[in-house]
Amino acid sequence: MRLPRQRSVLPVVFVVAAGSAVPIHAAAQSSGTTIQLGNTGASATLGGYVKLDAIYSIDQDTGDTQDPTALAIGSDVGDKTFRFHARQTRLFLRTAKSTPIGDLKTNLEGDFFGAGGNEVFSNSRTFRIRHAYGSIGGFGAGQTWTNFMQFTAYPSTVDFNGPMGTSFLRQAQVRYTTKSAGGTEWSVALENPEATGFASPKDRFPDVTGRVNWQGERWGFEASAVLRFLEYDTGTASDTASGYGVMVSGRYKIADTTLMGNVIGGKGIGRYLYTANGAANGAGIGEARIAADGSLETIEAYGGQVAIMQRWTRIFSSVLSYGRTSGDRPEPISTRKLESAHFANFWTPIPEVTFGAELSWQRKALQSGESADAKRIQFSAQYNF
Repeated sequence: MRLPRQRSVLPVVFVVAAGSAVPIHAAAQSSGTTIQLGNTGASATLGGYVKLDAIYSIDQDTGDTQDPTALAIGSDVGDKTFRFHARQTRLFLRTAKSTPIGDLKTNLEGDFFGAGGNEVFSNSRTFRIRHAYGSIGGFGAGQTWTNFMQFTAYPSTVDFNGPMGTSFLRQAQVRYTTKSAGGTEWSVALENPEATGFASPKDRFPDVTGRVNWQGERWGFEASAVLRFLEYDTGTASDTASGYGVMVSGRYKIADTTLMGNVIGGKGIGRYLYTANGAANGAGIGEARIAADGSLETIEAYGGQVAIMQRWTRIFSSVLSYGRTSGDRPEPISTRKLESAHFANFWTPIPEVTFGAELSWQRKALQSGESADAKRIQFSAQYNF
C-alpha cells in the first residue's frame, strides 16, 4: 500500500523512507516511538506497521504483488486463485542528533519482501533492507530512493507495487541537497550504475542524477534527469553508449480533490522506469541491446500515469489511477507495452489503523503482437505502531 509520510527538515528523498513518497492519501503511517538516549543529545525512533493483504486473482495469479511482466502469454483466462500474506509488514529505526556542522540523522528500514519462504509450514519470509542511509547538513549517503524519481504525483494503491509509468527505485548513492530562499529544493547525486538487458555489462562510472522540486499549499511540481554510461565487454568484443532520461510530475488540489500525473522517458533508462528492466535474451525492455554488428544500442523507453484522489470524508478516500510503460526493443519476445489501472479505497477509523479495498487491472503486450491481461481484487488491514 502506498501511503504518505509527513515532511521534515531532511532533504526530500531522505524523508520518505517509511512509505509512499507523496502526501496523497489521508491514512497515517507510523510515526514511531521516540526516546532520548541518555544525556548524549541523541534520540532514537522505533516504528513501523503490521499489514495483511488478501488477494483474489480473477484471471492469472502474478504473485503477492501486481506485476504485468509476470503475465503468461496464452494462459487460460479464468484461473482464479486466492492468497493471504503479511510480507509488507515493516520496521524502521531512526536516530537524530544535533552537531556543530548540522543535524546528523540515520534511517534503517526493512520489510519481508526478500527471497525465501514457503506456505507449507511457517510462511517464513526473509527480511530485506529498504533504506539504510545517513545525512548531515545537506549531504546524504547510503541506500534510499533514487534522485531520479517522482514524489509529488505518486498515487496510493492497496497493491504494494503501484502503477506503471512511474520512476521507482531504491539504490546506494551519495547526494547533496540544498534549498533556495524561495523554497525551491535542488539535489544532485551519484548512484549505483547497475545495467540490465544485455550480456557482459561493465559498470565503470556511477549514474548522475539531478532534481528540482517546488511545493505550494495546493500544488506541487518537480523535474529530474539522469545521465548514464553503459558498456559491455565479453573479452573479445566491447562497446560503449550513453543513456539519458527526463521526468516531470505535478499535482493540483481543488477542495477535496487532488489531480496528479507524470511523464518520463529517455534512452538507456531501463530499470529507472518501473518494471522496464530487461534480460540479455531480449525479454522485457532493459537499457540497451548488443546489435548484430557488435555495437551497443540504447533502448528507448517512456511512460506516464494519471490519477485522481477524492477525499469523501475525514476518514474515507478513493484513488483512481492509470499508468503505462512502453519500450522500442525490437525482438519479438520483447515487451512493447505494460499497463495498469487501480481503483483503491481507504478507510481510516483511527490514525493507527487503515483498511483498504481495491480492484486492479494489468496488461502486457509483446512486440510480436501477443498480449495478456488480468484482474484482481485486493483487501488489506494495516496497523501502525
